[in-house]
Amino acid sequence: MSTPYHHGSLRDALVDAATQVVTETGSESLSLRALARRAGVSSGAPYRHFTDRDAVLCAVATNGFRRFDAALANTDEQSATLPPVERVEQLGVAYVRFAAEEPNLFRLMFGPLAPRVGVDAELDEVRRRAGAHLPRALTRAQAAGFGTDSSLEELVELAWALVHGVAALHLDGLAGSSDVAGAEQLARRVTGQLGRLMRSDK
Repeated sequence: MSTPYHHGSLRDALVDAATQVVTETGSESLSLRALARRAGVSSGAPYRHFTDRDAVLCAVATNGFRRFDAALANTDEQSATLPPVERVEQLGVAYVRFAAEEPNLFRLMFGPLAPRVGVDAELDEVRRRAGAHLPRALTRAQAAGFGTDSSLEELVELAWALVHGVAALHLDGLAGSSDVAGAEQLARRVTGQLGRLMRSDK
């Protein structure tokens, strides 16, 4: 299926088409030739905007982190009236939910094909924004007196290891359920344990 685009927006059309390919079939199946066919342009057109396949994957990863940032920001906004520890728990569930809903995109963002820090400034910035939600929520919780037996750095490491571990277990088929609802249930149980640990410090 071709992705229509207007004059001057070819790069956006190519990134959208590449994101669709990665979302549907994984990053391994992406090639510039196939991308050109998907976007309905000549085989040489992608090279006007991307030097190679890695550059396209970098743009797709940037797209993915924008979506991830938006999902976490939306959850944080919706939970703004909740107690601070519950806001941490909600963010953890949203983290896992995104992975379960966008498995191939998540694998690209965090897997072995993920562009490394320093490769692209735009990607680094949106990755930083997405990664700031959980530390910010934990900072609020500590300011309210929760989890103060640990340093902020220790809490961030623990929380990230927990939610990313749940996401990885789900994506690898080791979590006992293959659907989004099952991933969310496991995330709620795990983040609930984190919440109880933080409350016990108060």
